[in-house]
Amino acid sequence: MLIQSAEELRSLTSNYYASNDFAKVVTEIELATEELAAIVGREVIDLAEQQLMGPDVERDALLVRKMQRPVALLATLRLYQKNDLSHEDDGRKFKVSTDGSDKLPWEWQLERDDAIHMEEYYKSVDALIRYLNERKPKEWTDSTTYRLMQTLLIRSGAQMDLYFPIGRSERLYLLLIPFIREAQTGTVAPAYGTGWADLLAEDSLPESDTRYAACMAVALLAMSTAIHRLPLQLIPQGVVRGYMNQNGMKSSEPATVDDVHRVADWMAGDAAHWIDRMKRYRDGALHEAPLLPDNDRKNKFCVL
Repeated sequence: MLIQSAEELRSLTSNYYASNDFAKVVTEIELATEELAAIVGREVIDLAEQQLMGPDVERDALLVRKMQRPVALLATLRLYQKNDLSHEDDGRKFKVSTDGSDKLPWEWQLERDDAIHMEEYYKSVDALIRYLNERKPKEWTDSTTYRLMQTLLIRSGAQMDLYFPIGRSERLYLLLIPFIREAQTGTVAPAYGTGWADLLAEDSLPESDTRYAACMAVALLAMSTAIHRLPLQLIPQGVVRGYMNQNGMKSSEPATVDDVHRVADWMAGDAAHWIDRMKRYRDGALHEAPLLPDNDRKNKFCVL
């Protein structure tokens, strides 16, 4: 197990009492570890556990720490949520202090606290994935997720943020991988035609205008599809409000379901524009004919 004591939980979360009964949170640690394994792969989890337990293994203390933190945050949050009510033989109880020493939180306070904990969890997962991308341990580079990332035009959350703002979230990028692949293979690559493999292999910086346009199209199509298909709570509200603000809407207002789908349609329209630009850059046909001819005040005649 990645975490062995209440003292470690206290160190990792800064809010778990070291005097708490560690046995009560063991199950939550195991479940949180399984959820993290679904994101980064079971082999990466095993690597961290081996470094904790194996005496002859070269240790990467920073990797272990980055692996422990999201597990600790999610496990303690789940424990706190279950402890709001006590579960006793004769039913669930809601205990009220009579001496005035403690005040029970309002529901909105609990919701805000849950949101803060989840935000910390998401940030810790982002930090872990960034570390894995930088260090490239074999257990990570051999994973199905990493190998799939290398077949895509956009290969990380940091790259995705260059074309569509997602807060450089590697966790959100992994969530978007199926939609990025769908946009790439179903629309953008067929539109590009022969030579797609060369464009995919291009890794020079700064990138060519053709590749930039292709990446913009892939990012916008992926986000549009994700917004249509994913549960709304998985899409950061800031993504929707930020895009609406860029298109003249008020960013301070909460996004409604209609707003979300309207944004998705705007993204699809923008993607079509970038696909057209990609083709023009590919062919070198950058000249754009004017929509209306120049107005010549002396030329007001026509031939019938």
